[in-house]
Amino acid sequence: MDAENSFFVQATALFNEQTQNEKLGSALKSAKKHAGDKADSNLKAACNEMESLFINYLLKEMRATVDRSGFISGGRAEEIFASMLDVELSRNISTAGGIGLSSILLKQLGDRAAPQEGPESE
Repeated sequence: MDAENSFFVQATALFNEQTQNEKLGSALKSAKKHAGDKADSNLKAACNEMESLFINYLLKEMRATVDRSGFISGGRAEEIFASMLDVELSRNISTAGGIGLSSILLKQLGDRAAPQEGPESE
């Protein structure tokens, strides 16, 4: 039974990591599509989503470093709750100002699409 449970937990963790990577990739593709205008709301939303996914990844990795004693364990339900909590925390952190990643992405993607002015363009 423990081997089956361990396999299920590992498979679920792998699936969650793959879906998170797919979300991250789609957020980047969406940001690149809308990189034409800095004021574009779609670009801002994509940059905020990218920051939220990055914060979620940080929270997940930080949570993985904490040793579990096994004394009080919620089992699989606790893991699901912790995962959902991390998603909501990352969204709230991102919308409350975040860590500055979305503004950096917005500046970089907006500048890249804007036409260059200066001696090089002449």
